[in-house]
Amino acid sequence: MNRKKRKPLDDSLANEFVFGGNEPEEAAPAPDIEPEAEVTAEPEPTPTTPMPEKPAPKSNKESSLMQKLQLEAKEPTKRFTIDLRESVHRKLSILAAKTGRSKADIVRMLLDDALEDINE
Repeated sequence: MNRKKRKPLDDSLANEFVFGGNEPEEAAPAPDIEPEAEVTAEPEPTPTTPMPEKPAPKSNKESSLMQKLQLEAKEPTKRFTIDLRESVHRKLSILAAKTGRSKADIVRMLLDDALEDINE
């Protein structure tokens, strides 16, 4: 199988790739449009409300959930596929974004809590 040799990517090829031509285009000059009447409109001041930095913990349940999301020892795994309602999936995604953990880790933790009563 014959392979074509790659061309070296020198400055001219890089400029052509980035800017779409041989020479980088200068910023296009704005067309000279003369306004009929000079109107100076100041933008209306928008009220800025300070955003709350971080909401307080909602309950002990949420704080215990955060503590359980710590890394645990690895063990052999099996794949498990389920269908979720969109609303449940959305809530799971939000929780994953807030905690910085994957959705799979959160579901594993919830299953561990639900199944801890069952003897192996």
